[in-house]
Amino acid sequence: MSFESNLKDRKLGHEWHGWDGNIEAHEGFINESKWLYLIIILSVFAVIYLLLCLAAWAIHPLVAAHHWLWGAVIAGGLMMVLVIFVFFWGSAACALWLKRPVWLSEYAAQRFIRTFGIIVFFTEKTGLSRDRLGSSLIAMNNELTRAAPRRIRNGRILCLAPRCLDRDTFALIQEMTREHGCDFFIAPNGVQARQRVAGTRPGAIIAIACERDLVTGIRDAGEHIPVIAIPNKRPAGPCKGATIDIAALRCAIEFFKERACGARDTENTPPPDKHGQARTSTDDHGQTRTKNEAAACGRTRTNKYDFGIMRHA
Repeated sequence: MSFESNLKDRKLGHEWHGWDGNIEAHEGFINESKWLYLIIILSVFAVIYLLLCLAAWAIHPLVAAHHWLWGAVIAGGLMMVLVIFVFFWGSAACALWLKRPVWLSEYAAQRFIRTFGIIVFFTEKTGLSRDRLGSSLIAMNNELTRAAPRRIRNGRILCLAPRCLDRDTFALIQEMTREHGCDFFIAPNGVQARQRVAGTRPGAIIAIACERDLVTGIRDAGEHIPVIAIPNKRPAGPCKGATIDIAALRCAIEFFKERACGARDTENTPPPDKHGQARTSTDDHGQTRTKNEAAACGRTRTNKYDFGIMRHA
């Protein structure tokens, strides 16, 4: 199939400009380990650090000839770089392993996510594709998002999806987001996705797209808003007839709803009475419950739009 005939009925996203149209060679189904990205970062750092050490060793006689202090400064600087990297990398790795945050793990993970472009520059020459590396970064981000203790500040969940989904997948996503009261928006491009996020100010984002767009979105919003990213599957190549794992979408919605409910329960829980007991109320059936129990998710009938309003592009 020629490049022109394969592209005449589709409009590629900006991340896919330059695709050669070869569907057989296209990686449409990727599922990399959450550890791959961290391991690649460690490998790249080791190579760069070794080169720095070799350069320092080569110039050490020259700088030491001027003053011995310069040699100590270079050695101290190299040691400081090593300690900082090991601390940050170890913090992110421990959080990923323990599935719970440790000190500075979120900050460290965000710093590593921002180095994606640099890591791609080194790995492309080894045969590891940008999409496979992005798949690992997404898996790492999702794991750390689930491990983080952050609550959904306003209970509003925004689901962003690309225009390239097939009709059946679109209908399933539309039905699921309506059922759970989530905002739903088809984002033709990254600019409109960012505008939608800025306009709705969601407490959490579920992003559906290809690995390339998802990595960009995580880098833009992940530091400020919890994001769970769901890569699409592309049997017909990029930007056409894409599908997703619907079970993964349901799990993401339920996770964020639970976090939103927990935050709302904490806000609605009244202070204890003068004896230190939780304040109670009586429901329509004469059952005595605490205020927190009465408002808990799934225990009372609530409006399905409590977590947002269904919107369509």
